[in-house]
Amino acid sequence: MSQDPTQNPYGGPPPQDPNQNPYGGSPPQNPYGTPPQNPYGELPPNYGTPPGYGVPPPGYGTAPGYGYNAPPPTEPLPLGEALRQLPSQYIRVLTKPSPTTFAIEMGRASWDIVWVQLLISAVLSAILSYAGSLINPFRFTSLGTTSPSPVNPGTFQGITLGASLGSVILVPLFFFIGAGILYLLAKAFGGTGTFLAQSYTFLLIGVPVGIVSGLLSLIPILGGLVAFGLSIYAIVLEVFAIMAVHRLSGGKATAVVLIPVGVAILLAICLVVVVIAIVAASLPR
Repeated sequence: MSQDPTQNPYGGPPPQDPNQNPYGGSPPQNPYGTPPQNPYGELPPNYGTPPGYGVPPPGYGTAPGYGYNAPPPTEPLPLGEALRQLPSQYIRVLTKPSPTTFAIEMGRASWDIVWVQLLISAVLSAILSYAGSLINPFRFTSLGTTSPSPVNPGTFQGITLGASLGSVILVPLFFFIGAGILYLLAKAFGGTGTFLAQSYTFLLIGVPVGIVSGLLSLIPILGGLVAFGLSIYAIVLEVFAIMAVHRLSGGKATAVVLIPVGVAILLAICLVVVVIAIVAASLPR
């Protein structure tokens, strides 16, 4: 006799259908409804993080040796716009000293604005030098006398005017010599910047500091002391500029800037010693 599949062979009630609710009624529904589908579908293997969402693109983020986040790159401006923005750039560089400031500004470097700034610096240097010589004229003492004898006014004006005009050529010449020495030193320390970017950032320091120092030099004693303090501040700004342009650490950038200063001081001391020795040897015994 065949067994009814709905009957329990061991007696008792028939087995319960697993699809039925043992407590009666309809099975409970999901109170949150059907879960939403992923609108983006399945991610491909090794998809990683999309650009801009946690992983900075090349050239951004923290650069080795910087100690700050590299800002987005900027582009050179047309000459007219670059000239219009120069005053605000000077103020920003002097009042917000940091490698980040120079890293932002160096992207606007171009040779036309470099040469314009050099021309401005040379002309203003000539004007201030000539004005200073008129305000504080040199007076020479006649040999064997103690009374000062002024130089002939015409001769004096000719000398000062010639020296002032000569600065129009000497200022760019000395600038490129100094910038070239620092550039080679930076490369020796592993710098990766360009000579253009370094020249541009250095002019953002040198032009305003040179103008202010030239104006202060017209004030006796006090002006000279303040100008000396500005020159020390300019050295600090140059260290920040080297850090930004050449991607060097603070220690290496400081060495790049201070090595030429130390050599110049040493040469000056040697020159003074030689001059003193020559004068002492020429005195009658």
